[in-house]
Amino acid sequence: MRPMASTTLRPKSEDAPERFVFVLLDNFTLLSFASALDALRIANRMLGRTAYEWIFIGEGGETVQCSAGTTFAVDDDLCELRRDDVMILCGGVDIQMATTKKVLNWLRREARRGITIGGLCTAAYPMAKAGLLDGKRATIHWENQDSFAEEFLEVDLTKSVFITDGNRLTTAGGTSSIDLMLKMIADKHGE
Repeated sequence: MRPMASTTLRPKSEDAPERFVFVLLDNFTLLSFASALDALRIANRMLGRTAYEWIFIGEGGETVQCSAGTTFAVDDDLCELRRDDVMILCGGVDIQMATTKKVLNWLRREARRGITIGGLCTAAYPMAKAGLLDGKRATIHWENQDSFAEEFLEVDLTKSVFITDGNRLTTAGGTSSIDLMLKMIADKHGE
């Protein structure tokens, strides 16, 4: 059972949980998503308190299907996030199809507000398409690296497991989201 979190704006106190907003894109990969989510769940358990909470959102605000065919109910549509939220885009199969005009416009609007935005698996694609990775280092799933490098010349593509560049985060897919989340947790709470 996940911690319940409101999608509405509210001020954050010093000891309030850090909120992760998982944006489930159509055909997202379950492995990358579950690996990131479980790292937060385990951190809460090890810390003995709710240090992290999360919500799931998706285009349309109702359900999103993962690449394995399972359908997930989401908490909200692509809504305005709190400035201290961490947005995690969950990419997967056919990422170009999931990169709709609505998603791109929403990403640009949220990026202008200065929030941290991360992309799991192939989600560097909509981030780059929206211009969020211009002049930044990024990574993406190995199957997409060549086409990504050709399309997004302004992005410094690396073949790392994960990359953090300012308030932009990207992973190479699979279980690499565990590595990113563990780094973020360690940065906040120590190893």
